[in-house]
Amino acid sequence: TEIIPVMTDRVAGESFLNPFDIEKLRDFNAFSLALTIFVAVYHRGSWIGGAGSSSAKTPHEQKMAGLLGMWRGSLATVFFVMVAICIITVLNHRNFSTRAMNIRQEISGRVAEEVIPDKKTVQEIIKTTSAIPAENHRIGIDPARSERNNADTVYLDQTKKVLSGSENGNLLFQKFRTLYYQLMLPVSLKQILPAGMLGAVCLLMILAMISTDDSRIFGSAMTIAQDVILVLRKKPFTVEEHVRMIKWVSLGVGILFFIGSYFMAQLDYIQLFITLATMMWMCGCAPVMLFGLYSRFGTVYGAWCSLISGMSWAIGSLFIQRNWADIVYPFLLRHDLVESVGNFLAKLSSPFNPYIVWEMNPNRCPVNSYEMYFIGMMLSLILYITVSRLTLKNPFNLDRMLHRGIYAVASDQVQVPKSGFKAGFISKIVGITPQYSTFDRVIAWGFAFFSLVYTFLLSFAAVAIWNVFSPWPMEWWGKYFLIVSVIVPGVLALLTGIWFFCGGVRDIHRLFRDLKTRVPDLSDDGRVSGSEQEK
Repeated sequence: TEIIPVMTDRVAGESFLNPFDIEKLRDFNAFSLALTIFVAVYHRGSWIGGAGSSSAKTPHEQKMAGLLGMWRGSLATVFFVMVAICIITVLNHRNFSTRAMNIRQEISGRVAEEVIPDKKTVQEIIKTTSAIPAENHRIGIDPARSERNNADTVYLDQTKKVLSGSENGNLLFQKFRTLYYQLMLPVSLKQILPAGMLGAVCLLMILAMISTDDSRIFGSAMTIAQDVILVLRKKPFTVEEHVRMIKWVSLGVGILFFIGSYFMAQLDYIQLFITLATMMWMCGCAPVMLFGLYSRFGTVYGAWCSLISGMSWAIGSLFIQRNWADIVYPFLLRHDLVESVGNFLAKLSSPFNPYIVWEMNPNRCPVNSYEMYFIGMMLSLILYITVSRLTLKNPFNLDRMLHRGIYAVASDQVQVPKSGFKAGFISKIVGITPQYSTFDRVIAWGFAFFSLVYTFLLSFAAVAIWNVFSPWPMEWWGKYFLIVSVIVPGVLALLTGIWFFCGGVRDIHRLFRDLKTRVPDLSDDGRVSGSEQEK
């Protein structure tokens, strides 16, 4: 009675529920959806430090870890969705108008004190926004919400008017607007949740931050250590030197993270900022991972060109996004280039309208993070293939690196019972091999049914075909959203939470037991040397 009416109160082309009605959304539209699907395939093995790329006893167990990591995603999905729709409802439904007014006024005051150095201007913004009354928006009677006209518009417009006469007013407003939207989550939760639950959520966020940061520091450090330092160093490390080197690199990465987060102002939506920040690795790494592991033509020159071009593009994109309002746009304005560059960008994006629209804006870069990400990936892919082909001398010994044929490792092999395992066509598609135990096959078939049958065929393909011939009314999309985005993920999260807790306690015990008897291979330091390759 409250959530669905708020979610459906949107102008045509900017729906929160109907995926056939999102062409006017600038950042989160059909292009971003297509890019997300493309990245899920293109970067399947690119990320280091996640469940599917951590250490495991055997390749099979690492494969199962990646599969279990997908099940784990239901926990995050239901949490994010529930928090988001609750906050959207509180901030936009007339039943909570007074609370929403208090939230927006508190956010405006806190953000003004944070980003605006002039105290007089801060007081003027606080005074102006405090005078804005509670909104009494009537869903279905008053004009529907949009990106340009919503409950936050009046607060942002009043702030922009105050800052218009200030030095660097565009930059200050850009910072204000970004931080304004960022603080919606914590300030709204403070207003919604009781004291005990609010403390639990804060603890959860701190633990999530620590677990995320240490994984990314470790992943970055391992990439630098194994793919850069080991490649450039001619003399192999001893085990002690290798461990010490990784520790120093991890410390350096942590310091770099701290410095970057201290000086780097986030001036975009969180998801877009994360996309922009991870571009430094993700733009150029996929060609290296795909063609470096699964092709015979990849060369080290192609890999370096891919990584350097991807990182250079990402750093340039960060600079443009970060300094658009105070450096880039003023530069174009001083040299009378605003109109010509704007016309060029508009013409370049016109074939892809309305999903990609590059319009000149003094406060924000016309090209968003998703679009920069896609351009960077295509650039690094073309450079990798071109340079590798030009510098290839001898085809790579792929069997040796993948431990196939005469290079197979005995400890990786699993004894198959005499009855054998004869995988059918569908089993091969699912990925089931002789190494799978009975419970492994249950997990694999369960995920295959959920992802292929339920998610793709029923929730996506069938619904899409149905709507092509007979579009659903908005009430149906509300029920679809309730079932697909709340109820089903909620049930999966409950079952997965119990399953992972019990299995996690058991496997941690097995982990420490196995570590006591483990005999490490000191010669396996992650390198593929030239002399061994020739063998």
